[in-house]
Amino acid sequence: MKFCTNVIGAILLMLSFAGLQPQPVDAKTIYIGVSNPDMSFLSGGVAKFQGYFNDEGLDVEILQMNANVSVAALAAGNLDYNLILQSVVTANLRGLPLKVAGILIERPNHVVVAHPSIQKFTDLKGKKVAISSYGSLVDILARLTAAHFKMDPKSDVSYVAAGSSSARIAQLQAGVVQAAFVTPPGNLRAEAAGFKSLLSVGDLFAFPVNGIGLHEQKLKNQRDEVKKVTRALLRANRFILDNPKGAIKILAAWGRSKPEVAEEAYQFTAKNYSRNLLVSRATLENVIESTRWNVETKKKITVDDVFDFSLVREILKDMGETAK
Repeated sequence: MKFCTNVIGAILLMLSFAGLQPQPVDAKTIYIGVSNPDMSFLSGGVAKFQGYFNDEGLDVEILQMNANVSVAALAAGNLDYNLILQSVVTANLRGLPLKVAGILIERPNHVVVAHPSIQKFTDLKGKKVAISSYGSLVDILARLTAAHFKMDPKSDVSYVAAGSSSARIAQLQAGVVQAAFVTPPGNLRAEAAGFKSLLSVGDLFAFPVNGIGLHEQKLKNQRDEVKKVTRALLRANRFILDNPKGAIKILAAWGRSKPEVAEEAYQFTAKNYSRNLLVSRATLENVIESTRWNVETKKKITVDDVFDFSLVREILKDMGETAK
C-alpha cells in the first residue's frame, strides 16, 4: 500500500509540474509514460498533438518519467502505458506481469561520439565509454556494438555509467571517457564541442528501442482501449514517416527545441520508425537474449511471453493490409 501511495504521489507531482490537474473520478484519463518529450518518443507527441487519441474517444495525458518509476507505476496499475520499451522487457524477465503490444521504433537512434583520435570503434579496445546506466538499453546497445565488431562485450571496453546524454558528453569533455553513446541532438552538441560522430548504431543492426508496454491484465480485459491506443500510435508513426514538415513542427513544439535542432533530429532518426509496429521474431529473440545479460533468471522466456502483437495484426487486417 505504501508503494502504491508513493507512486500515485509521484504521478500527481509530475502532473502539477506539467500544469495539469487530476481528472474527476468519472472522467477516465489514460496516462502514458515516456522518458523525454523528444524524437525518441515522438509517436506519443504526434498522437496527442494531431488529435489521434481524441479521434479514438480517448482522453490521454503523456507523462515524462524516469524509467524505473514508470515501470513500477505500470506494474502497480497507476500508469496505463509505458513507451520505454527496454524497461518493460527487463521487468517482464524479472517476473512482473507486463507485455509489449507493438514496436514504435525498430532500430536504435543512438550515435557513438568519440575523441578525434579515435578512428574506428575497435580503437576503443582497452578504453572507457560512457553509457547511461548499467543494465539499461544504452548498456545493451554498447555491448551489442562491441560484439558486432568482434570485440568481447564484457571485457574489451570499460563502460562508465554517466547518466543523461548531456552528462555523458561532459564526461567526454573532461577526458574521463574516450567515447559515449548518445541520442540526437546529443551528437550535434558533441560535434560542436570538437568531438566526432563515429557511427550510428541503427546502421549496424535492428534492435527495438521504443514500444507499447502495458500490464497483462489490461491487454486481457481492456482490449478495446488497447486497440484504440495502438491505432492512434500507428497513425502517429505513419504521420512521422510521411509528413516530415508536420512532424518536425510538432517535435519543436513538444520538445521546446529550436526548429533547426528538431529538423536535425528528425532527419537523423525518422527512418528508424516502424510503419506497421511489427518486427521479426528473430529480432525479438535478440532483445530477450540481450536483456538476459543483466537479468538473473533460470526461467525459460519466449518471445510470446513478452510480446503480443495480436491487436496490431487486427488493426492492419481492418485496414486491408497484410501483416508480415
